[in-house]
Amino acid sequence: MLTLLPYEKFRRALFPLLSAILISLLSGCGLFRPSEDRTIPAATPLIIALPANFSTGYRWVLDPPLQTAHLLDEKYSSPSIPGAQGEQTLRVVFPREGRFNLKLSYRRLWEPFSVPAAQATNFVVRVTSKENKSSIMEQLFPPKELPSAISQPEDEPAHGAPGKLQIRRP
Repeated sequence: MLTLLPYEKFRRALFPLLSAILISLLSGCGLFRPSEDRTIPAATPLIIALPANFSTGYRWVLDPPLQTAHLLDEKYSSPSIPGAQGEQTLRVVFPREGRFNLKLSYRRLWEPFSVPAAQATNFVVRVTSKENKSSIMEQLFPPKELPSAISQPEDEPAHGAPGKLQIRRP
């Protein structure tokens, strides 16, 4: 007959418990989640739709505000019921190729950034090169008419400064 010491009983009970805790921790940290990279061509607007309720004063904003992504516009659509949750749609564009972490915070605009956001989300955007070599402004706002025949200042040849240019030291 095999007798187990109290330490061995504890050890046999502890192993499954620690294994279960480790698996739950690893699954919560995103180790087993599929990659959520979004791939878009350069200078193509990315449309993001998130649940929001403007009647509470909260809205989704880029966090930090000065990111590589440029906010083109945002819309809010809500049901006709006052105070009901609606949807905020943001259109952002990445002017160059690369891999970017886009972070959005759900906060009140009048509160300082030292106040934590009510919610935050982030995801990775992979921007690939585009075969079209036109600029981002031409892609977003295509020219509707031919350029003007009137000469522009940047088309004129450079002229030297009249007189002599002197640099004086104080």
